[in-house]
Amino acid sequence: MKIKTKPTLLILFFLSSILRSQNLEPCYFDKYQRTNSTQINKAELEIQSGINKAEQKILSHNPNLKIIPVVVHVIHDGGTNNISDAQIQTQIDVINEDFRKKFGTNGFGAGVDTDIEFCLAKKDPNGKCTNGIVRINSPLSNHQTYQRSLLKNLSYWDNTRYLNMYVVKNINNGGGILGYSSFPGGPANEDGIVVRHDYFGKIGTAASSLGRTTTHEIGHWFGLYHTFNNGCGTDTCSGGDLVCDTPPVANPNFGCPGTVNSCTIDSKPDQILNYMDYTNDNCKNIFTAGQKLRMQSTLTTIRDTIWKAWNIDSTGCDSGYISSNCKVIADFVTLTPTICAGNNITFYNKSQNNPTNYQWFFQGGTPSVSSVANPTVTYSSLGSFQVKLITTNFYGTDSLVINNYISVTTPPVGQPLPYSENFEGFTFPPNGITIDNPDGGITWERDTIAVPYQGVASAKINNLINTNYGQSDALILPRFNFTTFSGTPYLSFKWAYAKSDVNYSDELIVLVSSNCGVTWSQVFYKTGTSLTTGSTQTTPYIPTSATVWKAANISLASYTNSSNVQIKIVNVTDGGNNLYVDNININALTVGIEEVTGSALSLNLFPNPATNVLTIEYNLLKPESISISIMDVSGKVIEMSDNVKKGIGQQTTTVNTTHYTNGIYFIKMKIGEEYFTKKIVIIK
Repeated sequence: MKIKTKPTLLILFFLSSILRSQNLEPCYFDKYQRTNSTQINKAELEIQSGINKAEQKILSHNPNLKIIPVVVHVIHDGGTNNISDAQIQTQIDVINEDFRKKFGTNGFGAGVDTDIEFCLAKKDPNGKCTNGIVRINSPLSNHQTYQRSLLKNLSYWDNTRYLNMYVVKNINNGGGILGYSSFPGGPANEDGIVVRHDYFGKIGTAASSLGRTTTHEIGHWFGLYHTFNNGCGTDTCSGGDLVCDTPPVANPNFGCPGTVNSCTIDSKPDQILNYMDYTNDNCKNIFTAGQKLRMQSTLTTIRDTIWKAWNIDSTGCDSGYISSNCKVIADFVTLTPTICAGNNITFYNKSQNNPTNYQWFFQGGTPSVSSVANPTVTYSSLGSFQVKLITTNFYGTDSLVINNYISVTTPPVGQPLPYSENFEGFTFPPNGITIDNPDGGITWERDTIAVPYQGVASAKINNLINTNYGQSDALILPRFNFTTFSGTPYLSFKWAYAKSDVNYSDELIVLVSSNCGVTWSQVFYKTGTSLTTGSTQTTPYIPTSATVWKAANISLASYTNSSNVQIKIVNVTDGGNNLYVDNININALTVGIEEVTGSALSLNLFPNPATNVLTIEYNLLKPESISISIMDVSGKVIEMSDNVKKGIGQQTTTVNTTHYTNGIYFIKMKIGEEYFTKKIVIIK
């Protein structure tokens, strides 16, 4: 349940029915509190200032009801997850029942009327008539939390004027996450909530739901913490969820339990009916006066525009607005407006008000015209090109023209293989690598404190202090030409990682593109136990031995016909711990350059890096003939010794390296009929 931001504070809140049944912790906000409270305090200070200024007025019933205009973006794959308008309306009805404590509904409980209502927008940001629903058929319906910026690039309305709700097919490959929300004060273009279609509303695909997932997530959007935030604490007001009238709770409650009193600092039982606990939907019906105070404070400080009268009027949510049948509004987007010649682009129609047909015109594209909703167009010529869409519904026709929307460039030819990088040079990023750091915060850096797999340095990203949970940061390798390589190319690298808490894990992902970044395929994924190489620790993880590192060997055989292969090694932060990467290689897997990870021979090289002299130390179990070859990173032998007979026991050989240039080399030893190889770095 979280996305946390460093300077901008975005926190994702996840709910999981699977985790509920297992009584595990499905939300990560408490982890955010434990590991980094500095940034959230910025928003908290504003909320507290609003509470202090307006407590008495807000706690009494406020005749000036605050209305929140809503836009619902349905990101679907063309199946049943393209939910009906009626299902969406049931969700609006549910949150109004819950936040207004409406008599005769499931929301009428022991809590208070928050004086907050929600309205599906009837005017879009340009003042045009709308039903407040945007529908887009996109692969992003299978949503990954690290793609949240792409979701917003697909469809987004001004968050100071609208609450953006996104409905998707699943989240993180259907792993049990039901939804997440931003926290007040986060990045504008990542503001809003995301909810799975089968938990949005209470009919249709959500027939088994009561719609309280959305109620919970909107609570976070208004600045509410979980009732069990920070456990029991020592004070019912200044600790826990910072709300005096929600009793302290040691841990989340699941299901629909009876009376529970998990904390002894007061005599009140856990408030299992509170919307901000993890109990089942049919148990929830309470927002307290203190929670109302926090939400109203957020609306008078951080979110102080969205409910103003002028905005209610301009979004069509005022009581005097008379809804009419809306003419279609033409609109479209592509996530890749810049491509290489010969590649194609998918255009996503997001026209509003139930369009019935489409006429597309693509200057410079093939096809040049189309009548499908989401056409794919190939561009072969260089230049900048116009795109036009004309669309129609029962009430009229509309068109949109964007000049110079598509930019087509010459596809670059990548560098030949093999490729190797182990971060031994002082320049970072090195060797054609670039860094993708979307939020401008914590990202990859060169590290010389940890014991690397070999040499003195590795690449590291500090997830322990990275508060922008869900953010992806990538090492982007240079472009490669695989067509000139003989054999099957493999991407190999080593990694080291530990968790800071058993419940949280960062992610390590490798993505590959052969069409200038238009699409990316995931070829490697590790998280949790499969990612860890060290024990869980709350202090920074620092590998102390080369033996803790794990190896990745990824076949890239499907890209052998491409002259422009791009590769990203991606970290997705979850507030876990340091992740290290070392010894990146792209080569054939069976070239005889294999790392010795320990044997009875005890093969050691020192110093490494070397300057003028390298010492090779090994232990023979029986008399053997020894020969030594020194190769560069391409596997070319640049020096070789004659066979020499050696006896049992400890042996030492020295190599003069004064005439070698700086770089990476491999020492290949033939001992009897066996070969052993280790890497050496020469730095003068």
